[in-house]
Amino acid sequence: MSDAAWTPRALAPDTPVYRAIADALAADVADGRVPAGARLPTHRALAESLGVTVTTVSRAYAEAARRGLTESTVGRGTFARAPHPTEPAATAPPRGPLTFDFPQTHAPGVPADPGAPVDLGPNLPVPLGLGRRLAETLADLSTAPAALAPLLDYHLHHEETRHRAAAAAWMARAGAHDDPDAVVITAGVQHGLAVALMTLLRPGDTLLCATLTYPNLKLLADRQGVSLHGVALDAEGLVPEAVDEAAARTGARALFCMPTLQNPTAVVASSTRREALAGVAARHGLAVIEDDIYGLLPADRPPPLAALIPARTVFLTSSAKTLAPGLRTGFALVPPPWRALFAACLRATIWMATPLTVEITTRWIEDGTADALVQGQRRALAARLDLAAEALDGLPWQGAPGTPHLWLPLPAPWRAETFRDALTRRGVLVQPAAVFHVGPGTMPEAVRLCLGAEPDPARLRHALGVVRAVLSAGPAARAMGP
Repeated sequence: MSDAAWTPRALAPDTPVYRAIADALAADVADGRVPAGARLPTHRALAESLGVTVTTVSRAYAEAARRGLTESTVGRGTFARAPHPTEPAATAPPRGPLTFDFPQTHAPGVPADPGAPVDLGPNLPVPLGLGRRLAETLADLSTAPAALAPLLDYHLHHEETRHRAAAAAWMARAGAHDDPDAVVITAGVQHGLAVALMTLLRPGDTLLCATLTYPNLKLLADRQGVSLHGVALDAEGLVPEAVDEAAARTGARALFCMPTLQNPTAVVASSTRREALAGVAARHGLAVIEDDIYGLLPADRPPPLAALIPARTVFLTSSAKTLAPGLRTGFALVPPPWRALFAACLRATIWMATPLTVEITTRWIEDGTADALVQGQRRALAARLDLAAEALDGLPWQGAPGTPHLWLPLPAPWRAETFRDALTRRGVLVQPAAVFHVGPGTMPEAVRLCLGAEPDPARLRHALGVVRAVLSAGPAARAMGP
């Protein structure tokens, strides 16, 4: 067989296509049909010969590399290699079904403290007990030195072919376009947002955002000399007419938005609203930074703005709210005109996302762990949302299916800070509207309640009961004991 001429003889019909391609290559390497050192077809050439997408072939080559069947050299291509005798067999070791240890009464190994405050402030995923799965993944890595050693080296953007292919497939689950070449890997959405601001804006520029927005955007903009201009929200998120007016009046260069489960209001914009916002952005030449960190938590959501105006949108997501916050793996889809500068700004901040955690995230995407974790979060959050709906029945809270946080407007004469302080005295911690507010306009009297950070559902139910009791008692009532 000549270099670059290989095609699989047959693909197993009941196996994911990318894995079937890797299995076929393993068989051909084992029987000598593909000798060690043979150059394999390019991703695009093999995709065309098989009638599949380039991303599928990228995932197949990535799986083959994970098994030790291939090695790649920048500028030369992908080559077959004979597996080292000490490396694992060509097929992945069998695993049992992914199970979760929830609901937990407290963190594993940490004694429960019934007197500790219930913290509804941090927006964390529900703890699912992932220690065993992480141990299995690390054990897999430890048996393949050829795959493990490169994770300790510096990595360049163009060397992350397999990781970017997995990232593109992951973002496609949220409705974004499936293009590994457009992916830049970051250390989470927060880092991706900082890099996007560095890429798209200069000191003195104006960035449009909601009047209630992600708190760290305020600090990032301030540190980079970018002026934030708050735009009105309604029951569907950003108001297109308000964005239109603000863009014309301020000469803003970009728009930051969270169309799915907006932080802090938990609003999900409809398809019609997203199309209107895309039209406004295109009309004013606005770059769009779309934060989709919660995008996979609802089982059903409209396509992101990145699918409507891909040439104008930097699309950001990460592992933090769906897999595990400590992985610190983020993915950015960046349009071609901004891609090189975005990658350069990333190198200027951290050079690269940590390869070991990116590898873990990639493996979990490839082997189905990530999809199982999303399903686990959806089930856990649905149960907690039911709990909240019962505890807060009759109150004007805002939420949506899949949401990890609720927005609770307060009736007069409550002030958000006064309500927060009253809850704190009762052992419940929340975030008031001031944390999220942008601009000189009137700040609503409201608080955000997060459902994931407290591991114990019974303590969460108690805390929500305290919220209701304090709200009903009114600000003039004396602070009640726990």
